[in-house]
Amino acid sequence: MEYEDVLRQYLGEFGRYQKLAALLIVLVGPSVGATMFAQAFLAATPAHHCRLYQNDSSAMYGHPSESLNLSVPMENVDGTWRYSSCLMYNGTGGTSAGSNQTVRCRDGWEYDQSVYHSTVVTDYNLVCERHWLKELGQSIFMVGVSAGGLISGTTSDRFGRRPTVVACIVLQMSSGLAAAFTTDYVIFLVLRLLAGGAANGLFYVGLTLAIEVIGSSKRNVVGMTISLSWAVGTVFLGGLAYFLRDWWSLQLALAVMSAPLLSYWWLLPESPRWLLSNNRTEQAKISIQKAAKFNKVTIPDEVYEKVTKPKDKEPREKSKKYNLMDLFRGPRLRMITVTMSSVWFATVAVYYALIIGSADLAGDPYLNFVLGALLEIGLSLVGLVAMEKRGRRPVVGGFLFLSGAACLAVAATPTGGILSPFVSLLADVWPPLPMLTFGILCTLGGAGVFSLPETFGIPLPDTLEDGEKLGSSGPAISAVFISPRSRQDCPWPPPLSPVLRRRQLGRASQCWRPEVI
Repeated sequence: MEYEDVLRQYLGEFGRYQKLAALLIVLVGPSVGATMFAQAFLAATPAHHCRLYQNDSSAMYGHPSESLNLSVPMENVDGTWRYSSCLMYNGTGGTSAGSNQTVRCRDGWEYDQSVYHSTVVTDYNLVCERHWLKELGQSIFMVGVSAGGLISGTTSDRFGRRPTVVACIVLQMSSGLAAAFTTDYVIFLVLRLLAGGAANGLFYVGLTLAIEVIGSSKRNVVGMTISLSWAVGTVFLGGLAYFLRDWWSLQLALAVMSAPLLSYWWLLPESPRWLLSNNRTEQAKISIQKAAKFNKVTIPDEVYEKVTKPKDKEPREKSKKYNLMDLFRGPRLRMITVTMSSVWFATVAVYYALIIGSADLAGDPYLNFVLGALLEIGLSLVGLVAMEKRGRRPVVGGFLFLSGAACLAVAATPTGGILSPFVSLLADVWPPLPMLTFGILCTLGGAGVFSLPETFGIPLPDTLEDGEKLGSSGPAISAVFISPRSRQDCPWPPPLSPVLRRRQLGRASQCWRPEVI
Protein backbone atom coordinates (compact mmCIF):
# COMPACT_ATOMS: atom_id res chain seq x y z
CA MET A 1 0.00 0.00 0.00
CA GLU A 2 1.27 3.47 -0.92
CA TYR A 3 1.02 6.69 1.10
CA GLU A 4 -1.34 8.04 -1.56
CA ASP A 5 -3.76 5.20 -0.73
CA VAL A 6 -3.62 6.08 2.97
CA LEU A 7 -4.50 9.68 2.11
CA ARG A 8 -7.48 8.77 -0.04
CA GLN A 9 -8.88 5.96 2.07
CA TYR A 10 -8.12 6.98 5.67
CA LEU A 11 -6.45 10.33 6.41
CA GLY A 12 -8.29 12.36 3.83
CA GLU A 13 -6.53 14.31 1.09
CA PHE A 14 -6.91 17.67 2.82
CA GLY A 15 -7.71 17.20 6.49
CA ARG A 16 -6.76 19.43 9.41
CA TYR A 17 -3.22 18.05 9.50
CA GLN A 18 -2.63 18.79 5.82
CA LYS A 19 -4.21 22.22 6.09
CA LEU A 20 -1.90 23.15 8.97
CA ALA A 21 1.19 21.99 7.08
CA ALA A 22 0.09 23.90 3.97
CA LEU A 23 -0.65 27.03 6.02
CA LEU A 24 2.83 26.99 7.55
CA ILE A 25 4.36 26.94 4.07
CA VAL A 26 1.99 29.66 2.86
CA LEU A 27 3.29 31.88 5.67
CA VAL A 28 6.82 31.40 4.31
CA GLY A 29 5.88 32.99 0.98
CA PRO A 30 5.79 36.70 1.93
CA SER A 31 9.32 36.79 3.38
CA VAL A 32 10.69 34.85 0.41
CA GLY A 33 8.91 37.02 -2.16
CA ALA A 34 10.12 40.21 -0.49
CA THR A 35 13.70 38.92 -0.31
CA MET A 36 13.69 37.86 -3.95
CA PHE A 37 12.73 41.28 -5.31
CA ALA A 38 14.34 43.55 -2.72
CA GLN A 39 17.04 44.47 -5.24
CA ALA A 40 14.49 46.66 -7.04
CA PHE A 41 14.71 49.10 -4.12
CA LEU A 42 17.99 48.19 -2.43
CA ALA A 43 19.87 48.95 -5.66
CA ALA A 44 17.58 51.56 -7.22
CA THR A 45 19.32 54.24 -9.30
CA PRO A 46 18.02 57.76 -8.60
CA ALA A 47 18.54 60.76 -10.88
CA HIS A 48 22.11 62.03 -10.61
CA HIS A 49 24.70 64.31 -12.16
CA CYS A 50 28.38 65.03 -11.76
CA ARG A 51 29.37 66.53 -8.44
CA LEU A 52 30.33 70.17 -8.98
CA TYR A 53 33.31 71.91 -7.55
CA GLN A 54 32.95 73.19 -4.00
CA ASN A 55 32.34 76.75 -5.18
CA ASP A 56 29.68 75.67 -7.69
CA SER A 57 26.10 74.63 -7.10
CA SER A 58 22.69 73.79 -8.52
CA ALA A 59 19.16 74.50 -7.44
CA MET A 60 18.09 70.94 -8.19
CA TYR A 61 20.49 69.47 -5.67
CA GLY A 62 21.01 72.39 -3.34
CA HIS A 63 23.13 74.59 -5.68
CA PRO A 64 22.34 77.64 -7.88
CA SER A 65 20.95 76.57 -11.27
CA GLU A 66 23.28 78.87 -13.22
CA SER A 67 26.32 76.93 -12.13
CA LEU A 68 24.68 73.62 -13.05
CA ASN A 69 23.81 74.94 -16.52
CA LEU A 70 27.39 76.02 -17.07
CA SER A 71 28.94 72.84 -15.68
CA VAL A 72 26.74 69.96 -16.91
CA PRO A 73 25.58 69.48 -20.53
CA MET A 74 22.03 68.56 -21.50
CA GLU A 75 21.22 65.25 -23.19
CA ASN A 76 18.16 63.86 -24.96
CA VAL A 77 16.85 60.68 -23.32
CA ASP A 78 13.76 59.15 -24.97
CA GLY A 79 12.69 62.52 -26.30
CA THR A 80 13.21 64.37 -23.00
CA TRP A 81 16.04 66.82 -22.37
CA ARG A 82 17.76 66.48 -19.02
CA TYR A 83 21.11 67.08 -17.37
CA SER A 84 23.72 64.50 -18.30
CA SER A 85 24.24 61.82 -15.67
CA CYS A 86 27.83 60.99 -16.55
CA LEU A 87 29.41 63.99 -18.30
CA MET A 88 30.51 67.49 -17.36
CA TYR A 89 32.17 70.31 -19.24
CA ASN A 90 35.95 70.28 -19.23
CA GLY A 91 36.49 73.79 -17.94
CA THR A 92 38.21 75.62 -15.13
CA GLY A 93 36.18 75.93 -11.99
CA GLY A 94 33.58 73.53 -13.33
CA THR A 95 32.40 75.82 -16.18
CA SER A 96 32.63 75.38 -19.90
CA ALA A 97 34.70 78.54 -20.41
CA GLY A 98 33.31 78.77 -23.94
CA SER A 99 34.18 75.17 -24.80
CA ASN A 100 31.79 72.28 -25.52
CA GLN A 101 34.36 69.63 -24.65
CA THR A 102 33.03 67.16 -22.07
CA VAL A 103 34.71 64.69 -19.75
CA ARG A 104 33.62 61.98 -17.31
CA CYS A 105 32.66 63.01 -13.79
CA ARG A 106 35.86 63.75 -11.88
CA ASP A 107 34.61 64.33 -8.34
CA GLY A 108 31.85 61.78 -8.00
CA TRP A 109 28.11 62.33 -8.26
CA GLU A 110 25.23 64.03 -6.53
CA TYR A 111 21.94 62.14 -6.26
CA ASP A 112 18.32 63.19 -6.13
CA GLN A 113 16.94 62.18 -2.72
CA SER A 114 13.29 62.98 -3.39
CA VAL A 115 12.44 59.30 -4.09
CA TYR A 116 15.22 57.30 -2.41
CA HIS A 117 17.16 58.61 0.57
CA SER A 118 19.97 56.12 0.04
CA THR A 119 20.52 52.95 -1.96
CA VAL A 120 23.41 50.59 -2.56
CA VAL A 121 23.96 52.47 -5.82
CA THR A 122 24.34 55.85 -4.12
CA ASP A 123 26.52 54.53 -1.29
CA TYR A 124 28.95 52.77 -3.64
CA ASN A 125 28.53 55.06 -6.69
CA LEU A 126 27.38 52.26 -9.02
CA VAL A 127 26.56 54.58 -11.92
CA CYS A 128 27.95 55.46 -15.34
CA GLU A 129 31.07 53.37 -16.03
CA ARG A 130 30.41 51.47 -12.77
CA HIS A 131 26.78 50.72 -13.67
CA TRP A 132 27.63 47.14 -14.60
CA LEU A 133 28.50 46.46 -10.96
CA LYS A 134 24.86 47.02 -10.05
CA GLU A 135 23.76 44.46 -12.65
CA LEU A 136 26.49 42.14 -11.41
CA GLY A 137 24.92 42.30 -7.96
CA GLN A 138 21.55 41.04 -9.21
CA SER A 139 23.24 38.34 -11.30
CA ILE A 140 25.23 37.13 -8.29
CA PHE A 141 22.00 37.01 -6.33
CA MET A 142 20.50 34.84 -9.08
CA VAL A 143 23.57 32.60 -8.98
CA GLY A 144 22.75 32.08 -5.33
CA VAL A 145 19.13 31.35 -6.22
CA SER A 146 20.19 28.70 -8.74
CA ALA A 147 22.79 27.15 -6.45
CA GLY A 148 20.33 27.22 -3.56
CA GLY A 149 17.83 25.24 -5.59
CA LEU A 150 20.38 22.53 -6.37
CA ILE A 151 21.89 22.35 -2.89
CA SER A 152 18.62 22.50 -0.98
CA GLY A 153 17.09 19.86 -3.24
CA THR A 154 20.00 17.52 -2.58
CA THR A 155 20.05 18.15 1.18
CA SER A 156 16.28 17.79 1.50
CA ASP A 157 16.42 14.44 -0.27
CA ARG A 158 19.20 13.26 2.01
CA PHE A 159 18.40 14.82 5.38
CA GLY A 160 14.71 15.60 5.11
CA ARG A 161 12.38 18.44 4.14
CA ARG A 162 11.90 19.88 7.63
CA PRO A 163 15.58 20.35 8.63
CA THR A 164 16.35 21.84 5.21
CA VAL A 165 13.51 24.35 5.54
CA VAL A 166 14.69 25.40 9.00
CA ALA A 167 18.32 25.70 7.85
CA CYS A 168 17.21 27.95 4.97
CA ILE A 169 15.23 30.13 7.38
CA VAL A 170 18.29 30.59 9.61
CA LEU A 171 20.54 31.38 6.63
CA GLN A 172 18.08 33.81 5.07
CA MET A 173 17.69 35.74 8.32
CA SER A 174 21.37 35.78 9.31
CA SER A 175 22.64 36.80 5.86
CA GLY A 176 20.00 39.52 5.67
CA LEU A 177 20.96 40.93 9.05
CA ALA A 178 24.64 40.96 8.13
CA ALA A 179 23.93 42.61 4.75
CA ALA A 180 22.14 45.49 6.48
CA PHE A 181 25.27 46.44 8.42
CA THR A 182 28.07 45.74 5.96
CA THR A 183 30.13 48.63 4.58
CA ASP A 184 31.86 46.68 1.81
CA TYR A 185 30.18 46.05 -1.54
CA VAL A 186 31.93 42.72 -2.14
CA ILE A 187 30.78 41.41 1.25
CA PHE A 188 27.29 42.71 0.47
CA LEU A 189 27.28 40.69 -2.77
CA VAL A 190 28.39 37.53 -0.95
CA LEU A 191 25.66 37.96 1.65
CA ARG A 192 23.04 38.55 -1.05
CA LEU A 193 24.23 35.39 -2.79
CA LEU A 194 23.63 33.45 0.43
CA ALA A 195 20.24 35.11 0.92
CA GLY A 196 19.21 34.18 -2.62
CA GLY A 197 20.15 30.54 -2.12
CA ALA A 198 18.39 30.37 1.23
CA ALA A 199 15.21 32.05 -0.03
CA ASN A 200 14.92 29.81 -3.07
CA GLY A 201 15.61 26.67 -1.06
CA LEU A 202 13.15 27.71 1.62
CA PHE A 203 10.35 28.28 -0.85
CA TYR A 204 10.72 25.23 -3.06
CA VAL A 205 11.59 22.70 -0.38
CA GLY A 206 8.65 24.04 1.62
CA LEU A 207 6.44 23.76 -1.45
CA THR A 208 7.63 20.19 -1.97
CA LEU A 209 6.81 19.32 1.64
CA ALA A 210 3.31 20.77 1.35
CA ILE A 211 2.63 18.98 -1.93
CA GLU A 212 3.87 15.66 -0.52
CA VAL A 213 1.64 15.86 2.54
CA ILE A 214 -1.64 16.46 0.69
CA GLY A 215 -3.59 14.38 -1.82
CA SER A 216 -3.33 14.77 -5.59
CA SER A 217 -6.74 16.44 -5.93
CA LYS A 218 -5.58 19.44 -3.85
CA ARG A 219 -2.06 19.87 -5.22
CA ASN A 220 -3.02 22.55 -7.72
CA VAL A 221 -4.95 24.66 -5.21
CA VAL A 222 -2.26 24.44 -2.54
CA GLY A 223 0.58 25.07 -4.98
CA MET A 224 -1.07 28.16 -6.43
CA THR A 225 -1.99 29.44 -2.96
CA ILE A 226 1.64 29.20 -1.91
CA SER A 227 2.63 31.05 -5.08
CA LEU A 228 0.05 33.72 -4.25
CA SER A 229 1.66 34.18 -0.84
CA TRP A 230 4.92 34.92 -2.70
CA ALA A 231 3.11 37.65 -4.67
CA VAL A 232 1.61 39.03 -1.45
CA GLY A 233 5.16 39.40 -0.15
CA THR A 234 6.02 41.36 -3.28
CA VAL A 235 3.13 43.75 -2.64
CA PHE A 236 4.27 44.08 0.98
CA LEU A 237 7.80 44.87 -0.21
CA GLY A 238 6.53 47.80 -2.28
CA GLY A 239 4.68 49.27 0.71
CA LEU A 240 7.58 48.66 3.09
CA ALA A 241 10.06 50.29 0.72
CA TYR A 242 7.80 53.35 0.48
CA PHE A 243 8.15 53.97 4.22
CA LEU A 244 11.76 52.79 4.61
CA ARG A 245 13.70 54.72 1.97
CA ASP A 246 17.19 53.96 3.26
CA TRP A 247 18.39 50.67 1.81
CA TRP A 248 19.93 49.40 5.05
CA SER A 249 16.71 49.91 7.06
CA LEU A 250 14.72 48.09 4.38
CA GLN A 251 17.22 45.22 4.37
CA LEU A 252 17.06 45.01 8.17
CA ALA A 253 13.25 44.89 8.13
CA LEU A 254 13.28 42.09 5.55
CA ALA A 255 15.66 40.04 7.69
CA VAL A 256 13.51 40.48 10.79
CA MET A 257 10.50 39.16 8.82
CA SER A 258 12.09 35.70 8.95
CA ALA A 259 12.42 35.62 12.75
CA PRO A 260 8.94 34.15 13.51
CA LEU A 261 9.68 31.32 11.08
CA LEU A 262 12.32 29.95 13.45
CA SER A 263 9.44 28.34 15.35
CA TYR A 264 9.09 25.89 12.45
CA TRP A 265 11.71 23.69 14.11
CA TRP A 266 8.91 22.73 16.52
CA LEU A 267 5.81 23.35 14.39
CA LEU A 268 6.58 21.99 10.92
CA PRO A 269 6.00 18.25 10.38
CA GLU A 270 8.26 16.07 8.28
CA SER A 271 6.91 14.65 5.05
CA PRO A 272 5.64 11.07 5.62
CA ARG A 273 6.18 10.42 1.92
CA TRP A 274 9.88 11.30 2.26
CA LEU A 275 10.20 9.14 5.39
CA LEU A 276 8.70 6.15 3.60
CA SER A 277 10.86 6.70 0.51
CA ASN A 278 13.95 6.61 2.72
CA ASN A 279 12.88 3.50 4.65
CA ARG A 280 12.41 5.41 7.91
CA THR A 281 9.38 3.31 8.62
CA GLU A 282 9.11 3.88 12.36
CA GLN A 283 9.27 7.66 11.95
CA ALA A 284 6.78 7.43 9.09
CA LYS A 285 4.40 5.40 11.25
CA ILE A 286 4.63 7.95 14.07
CA SER A 287 4.07 10.80 11.60
CA ILE A 288 1.00 9.14 10.09
CA GLN A 289 -0.37 8.38 13.57
CA LYS A 290 -0.02 12.05 14.52
CA ALA A 291 -1.78 13.04 11.32
CA ALA A 292 -4.60 10.59 12.01
CA LYS A 293 -5.02 11.88 15.57
CA PHE A 294 -5.03 15.49 14.35
CA ASN A 295 -7.57 14.65 11.63
CA LYS A 296 -9.66 12.69 14.16
CA VAL A 297 -9.66 9.50 12.11
CA THR A 298 -8.77 5.91 12.96
CA ILE A 299 -6.37 3.87 10.86
CA PRO A 300 -6.31 0.07 11.41
CA ASP A 301 -3.01 -1.42 12.54
CA GLU A 302 -2.79 -3.61 9.45
CA VAL A 303 -2.75 -0.47 7.30
CA TYR A 304 0.35 0.77 9.11
CA GLU A 305 1.97 -2.59 8.48
CA LYS A 306 1.12 -2.49 4.78
CA VAL A 307 2.26 1.07 4.18
CA THR A 308 5.54 0.67 6.08
CA LYS A 309 6.36 -2.80 4.75
CA PRO A 310 8.76 -2.53 1.79
CA LYS A 311 8.04 -4.45 -1.38
CA ASP A 312 10.33 -7.28 -2.48
CA LYS A 313 12.57 -5.14 -4.66
CA GLU A 314 12.38 -1.95 -2.64
CA PRO A 315 15.16 -2.51 -0.08
CA ARG A 316 17.81 -2.55 -2.77
CA GLU A 317 16.34 0.42 -4.65
CA LYS A 318 15.68 2.59 -1.63
CA SER A 319 19.13 2.05 -0.16
CA LYS A 320 20.81 3.33 -3.31
CA LYS A 321 22.13 6.90 -3.08
CA TYR A 322 21.37 9.14 -6.02
CA ASN A 323 23.02 12.31 -7.29
CA LEU A 324 22.26 15.00 -9.85
CA MET A 325 23.66 12.98 -12.75
CA ASP A 326 21.05 10.26 -12.19
CA LEU A 327 18.47 12.67 -13.62
CA PHE A 328 20.19 12.26 -17.00
CA ARG A 329 20.65 8.47 -17.09
CA GLY A 330 17.19 7.39 -18.25
CA PRO A 331 16.02 8.70 -21.66
CA ARG A 332 12.62 9.92 -20.50
CA LEU A 333 13.83 11.46 -17.26
CA ARG A 334 16.68 13.09 -19.19
CA MET A 335 14.21 14.66 -21.61
CA ILE A 336 12.02 15.91 -18.75
CA THR A 337 15.02 17.34 -16.86
CA VAL A 338 16.47 19.17 -19.87
CA THR A 339 13.10 20.51 -20.97
CA MET A 340 12.07 21.63 -17.49
CA SER A 341 15.43 23.32 -16.96
CA SER A 342 15.08 25.19 -20.26
CA VAL A 343 11.50 26.23 -19.55
CA TRP A 344 12.40 27.30 -16.03
CA PHE A 345 15.38 29.32 -17.30
CA ALA A 346 13.15 31.22 -19.72
CA THR A 347 10.46 31.79 -17.10
CA VAL A 348 12.81 33.00 -14.38
CA ALA A 349 14.88 35.25 -16.67
CA VAL A 350 11.84 37.08 -18.00
CA TYR A 351 9.90 37.11 -14.73
CA TYR A 352 12.64 38.64 -12.61
CA ALA A 353 13.67 41.14 -15.26
CA LEU A 354 10.13 42.43 -15.74
CA ILE A 355 9.20 42.57 -12.04
CA ILE A 356 12.40 44.29 -10.95
CA GLY A 357 12.32 46.54 -14.01
CA SER A 358 8.80 47.74 -13.16
CA ALA A 359 10.33 50.08 -10.57
CA ASP A 360 12.22 51.82 -13.40
CA LEU A 361 9.10 52.67 -15.43
CA ALA A 362 7.91 56.25 -15.73
CA GLY A 363 5.88 57.43 -12.75
CA ASP A 364 5.98 56.44 -9.10
CA PRO A 365 8.32 53.42 -8.73
CA TYR A 366 6.54 52.18 -5.60
CA LEU A 367 3.11 52.31 -7.24
CA ASN A 368 4.39 50.65 -10.42
CA PHE A 369 5.93 47.83 -8.42
CA VAL A 370 2.81 47.22 -6.32
CA LEU A 371 0.55 47.29 -9.38
CA GLY A 372 2.77 44.72 -11.09
CA ALA A 373 2.56 42.46 -8.03
CA LEU A 374 -1.22 42.85 -7.83
CA LEU A 375 -1.46 41.91 -11.49
CA GLU A 376 0.49 38.75 -10.72
CA ILE A 377 -2.00 37.86 -7.98
CA GLY A 378 -4.92 38.31 -10.37
CA LEU A 379 -3.35 36.22 -13.12
CA SER A 380 -2.39 33.53 -10.62
CA LEU A 381 -6.06 33.16 -9.72
CA VAL A 382 -6.90 32.89 -13.41
CA GLY A 383 -4.20 30.23 -13.79
CA LEU A 384 -5.56 28.32 -10.80
CA VAL A 385 -9.05 28.08 -12.30
CA ALA A 386 -7.71 27.31 -15.78
CA MET A 387 -5.47 24.46 -14.61
CA GLU A 388 -8.34 22.88 -12.71
CA LYS A 389 -10.34 22.79 -15.94
CA ARG A 390 -7.71 22.31 -18.65
CA GLY A 391 -4.72 20.66 -16.99
CA ARG A 392 -1.14 21.87 -16.62
CA ARG A 393 0.42 21.78 -20.08
CA PRO A 394 -2.02 23.91 -22.09
CA VAL A 395 -2.24 26.58 -19.38
CA VAL A 396 1.49 26.90 -18.65
CA GLY A 397 2.40 26.70 -22.33
CA GLY A 398 -0.35 29.12 -23.29
CA PHE A 399 0.72 31.71 -20.72
CA LEU A 400 4.33 31.47 -21.90
CA PHE A 401 3.25 31.99 -25.51
CA LEU A 402 1.13 34.96 -24.42
CA SER A 403 4.07 36.45 -22.49
CA GLY A 404 6.34 35.96 -25.48
CA ALA A 405 3.86 37.66 -27.79
CA ALA A 406 3.51 40.59 -25.38
CA CYS A 407 7.29 41.05 -25.14
CA LEU A 408 7.66 40.88 -28.92
CA ALA A 409 4.85 43.42 -29.31
CA VAL A 410 6.60 45.81 -26.92
CA ALA A 411 9.87 45.31 -28.81
CA ALA A 412 8.10 46.18 -32.07
CA THR A 413 6.62 49.37 -30.61
CA PRO A 414 8.85 52.41 -31.34
CA THR A 415 7.88 54.14 -28.08
CA GLY A 416 8.10 51.29 -26.23
CA GLY A 417 17.44 34.87 -13.82
CA ILE A 418 21.34 35.08 -13.90
CA LEU A 419 21.53 36.76 -17.29
CA SER A 420 18.39 38.89 -17.10
CA PRO A 421 20.09 41.93 -15.46
CA PHE A 422 22.70 42.00 -18.22
CA VAL A 423 20.06 41.51 -20.91
CA SER A 424 18.67 44.90 -19.84
CA LEU A 425 22.01 46.41 -20.85
CA LEU A 426 21.26 45.35 -24.44
CA ALA A 427 19.06 48.45 -24.63
CA ASP A 428 22.29 50.43 -24.90
CA VAL A 429 22.91 48.62 -28.19
CA TRP A 430 19.33 48.69 -29.52
CA PRO A 431 16.33 49.70 -27.34
CA PRO A 432 13.94 46.88 -28.48
CA LEU A 433 16.60 44.18 -27.96
CA PRO A 434 15.79 43.25 -24.31
CA MET A 435 12.08 42.69 -25.02
CA LEU A 436 12.92 40.85 -28.23
CA THR A 437 15.19 38.54 -26.25
CA PHE A 438 12.54 37.96 -23.59
CA GLY A 439 9.89 37.32 -26.23
CA ILE A 440 11.99 34.65 -27.93
CA LEU A 441 12.78 32.99 -24.59
CA CYS A 442 9.10 32.81 -23.62
CA THR A 443 8.09 31.45 -27.02
CA LEU A 444 10.72 28.71 -26.92
CA GLY A 445 9.75 27.91 -23.33
CA GLY A 446 6.08 27.64 -24.28
CA ALA A 447 6.94 25.21 -27.07
CA GLY A 448 9.00 23.11 -24.66
CA VAL A 449 6.12 22.73 -22.20
CA PHE A 450 4.10 20.65 -24.66
CA SER A 451 6.80 17.97 -24.77
CA LEU A 452 6.37 17.35 -21.03
CA PRO A 453 3.95 14.76 -19.58
CA GLU A 454 0.66 16.04 -18.22
CA THR A 455 0.56 15.74 -14.41
CA PHE A 456 -3.06 16.70 -13.78
CA GLY A 457 -4.48 14.18 -11.28
CA ILE A 458 -1.35 12.02 -11.42
CA PRO A 459 0.21 10.69 -8.17
CA LEU A 460 3.67 12.06 -7.42
CA PRO A 461 6.58 9.74 -8.30
CA ASP A 462 8.43 8.58 -5.18
CA THR A 463 11.65 7.37 -6.86
CA LEU A 464 13.71 8.03 -9.96
CA GLU A 465 12.35 4.77 -11.34
CA ASP A 466 8.83 6.16 -10.97
CA GLY A 467 9.98 9.39 -12.61
CA GLU A 468 11.31 7.48 -15.60
CA LYS A 469 7.85 5.96 -16.09
CA LEU A 470 6.04 9.31 -15.74
CA GLY A 471 3.94 9.84 -18.84
CA SER A 472 5.52 6.93 -20.73
CA SER A 473 2.46 4.73 -20.92
CA GLY A 474 -0.06 6.83 -19.03
CA PRO A 475 -1.80 5.91 -15.80
CA ALA A 476 -5.06 4.12 -15.57
CA ILE A 477 -7.83 6.71 -15.61
CA SER A 478 -11.31 6.37 -14.25
CA ALA A 479 -14.12 8.86 -14.90
CA VAL A 480 -15.81 9.44 -11.58
CA PHE A 481 -19.48 10.43 -11.57
CA ILE A 482 -19.75 13.67 -9.59
CA SER A 483 -22.79 15.42 -11.03
CA PRO A 484 -25.99 15.74 -9.00
CA ARG A 485 -27.87 14.99 -12.23
CA SER A 486 -29.19 11.55 -13.00
CA ARG A 487 -27.10 9.14 -15.02
CA GLN A 488 -29.55 9.52 -17.91
CA ASP A 489 -28.23 13.07 -18.39
CA CYS A 490 -24.65 11.86 -18.63
CA PRO A 491 -23.68 9.41 -21.42
CA TRP A 492 -21.85 6.39 -20.08
CA PRO A 493 -19.03 5.43 -20.35
CA PRO A 494 -17.47 8.84 -21.01
CA PRO A 495 -14.46 9.34 -23.31
CA LEU A 496 -11.14 9.38 -21.46
CA SER A 497 -9.84 12.44 -23.32
CA PRO A 498 -11.02 15.80 -21.92
CA VAL A 499 -11.00 17.17 -25.50
CA LEU A 500 -13.25 14.37 -26.76
CA ARG A 501 -15.54 14.80 -23.76
CA ARG A 502 -16.00 18.46 -24.62
CA ARG A 503 -16.61 17.72 -28.30
CA GLN A 504 -18.89 14.72 -27.93
CA LEU A 505 -20.69 15.44 -24.69
CA GLY A 506 -20.83 19.22 -24.47
CA ARG A 507 -22.13 20.27 -21.09
CA ALA A 508 -22.48 16.66 -20.07
CA SER A 509 -18.68 16.54 -19.74
CA GLN A 510 -19.17 18.26 -16.40
CA CYS A 511 -20.52 14.96 -15.08
CA TRP A 512 -17.04 13.53 -14.59
CA ARG A 513 -13.61 14.38 -13.36
CA PRO A 514 -10.49 12.28 -14.07
CA GLU A 515 -9.05 10.27 -11.22
CA VAL A 516 -6.00 8.02 -11.23
CA ILE A 517 -6.69 4.46 -10.10
